[in-house]
Amino acid sequence: MNKERLIAFTDAIIAIAATIMVLELAVPVVDSWRGLAAEWPTFLAYLISYIMIYLVWYSHHNLFEKATVVSTRTFLINGLWLFFLTLVPFTTRYVGGAPDSSVAEFLYLLDLFLWSAGFHLLDWQIRKDNPDAARDSSTRLLDRLVLYGGFLLCMVLAFFVPRASLYLIGVVSAVMIVRMILANPKGKGAA
Repeated sequence: MNKERLIAFTDAIIAIAATIMVLELAVPVVDSWRGLAAEWPTFLAYLISYIMIYLVWYSHHNLFEKATVVSTRTFLINGLWLFFLTLVPFTTRYVGGAPDSSVAEFLYLLDLFLWSAGFHLLDWQIRKDNPDAARDSSTRLLDRLVLYGGFLLCMVLAFFVPRASLYLIGVVSAVMIVRMILANPKGKGAA
């Protein structure tokens, strides 16, 4: 598989997903600050999803920088990972439009969880295909525990206090950004 074609295709899908999400932001029904504030759940879900997409785009770039061999398995795992990514605009809109829905919150978090796990699997496959490749810094145990633990905790919380799960995953996203900045102060490495 041609690495550059796979990267270009992936970049296009990521750009389309991010663009679709912003198109889902609704203009407030009431033209006032209060009307704008009423749209906060949708904007918060958009912000979290955008952060996740942007971080993973950065990490995906770094992941494929180290790959000289792109196997059919890597190609297929990348496709599975992209599948979950393309569900992000739908689940973002769903949770933004129904912030008190346990189902919406759970599906949103499940999608983010599966998407993240797919990235971890992608890193594992690239390292398997390229034994000299370094492990992606975003697959550090502490980062995975924070991310996966946050997703699992929020999925459970979604059934009891749906809005709180959205807030908490926002905090987890902020922690991941801080970890990325602290781990890579000169902009090298992945999220």
